[in-house]
Amino acid sequence: MKSLFSKYIWLQLILAILLLFGGALIVIFTIIDNVNFLESGLNIVSAVILFLFGLFSIVASFAFEQGKIFTNGLFYGSACIALGVFLCTKELILLNYLVYLLAIFFIVIGAVELINGIILVVKKSKVFAIVMTFIVATLLIAGGILAIIFRENVKLAFCIVAGVLIFLAGIYQLIFGIKAMIAHGKNKE
Repeated sequence: MKSLFSKYIWLQLILAILLLFGGALIVIFTIIDNVNFLESGLNIVSAVILFLFGLFSIVASFAFEQGKIFTNGLFYGSACIALGVFLCTKELILLNYLVYLLAIFFIVIGAVELINGIILVVKKSKVFAIVMTFIVATLLIAGGILAIIFRENVKLAFCIVAGVLIFLAGIYQLIFGIKAMIAHGKNKE
């Protein structure tokens, strides 16, 4: 994908602008506490990101894996575009499911860390490693349970964090695109 962006710099800049715009919209809608706009905005931004990633993956698979009929890029790209279409056509409130997925993710990772802690006890590892593993496991499991209990507060915090991360990804893409344009300009001279 990196070589695709260096070849087609404008794709990089379009993605950067959309990420910046989408991240800013999510944060603004969260701060003004307009839940309807937030839910619709999150679905639209997610669908656009999925469309773009899908499009870039398909273009990359045809550009860099010539001669192959079925590639991973084609599969991932098609799946992303299909999920983007699904988000646009269904009245799915993505935000409700993301909180549950986040909570389940925390609980599962916490359980894995708990098992790692038990393994460390059985192997008679250092006390510090055992204690830290159990602390991390406890925090993750507790965080997952609290996310389920306080779902509404987690939604808002999740949206702010997601919006900021998307915005930062946009800044990263913009910097990378500008650097690629400068390098491309120097190579032409």
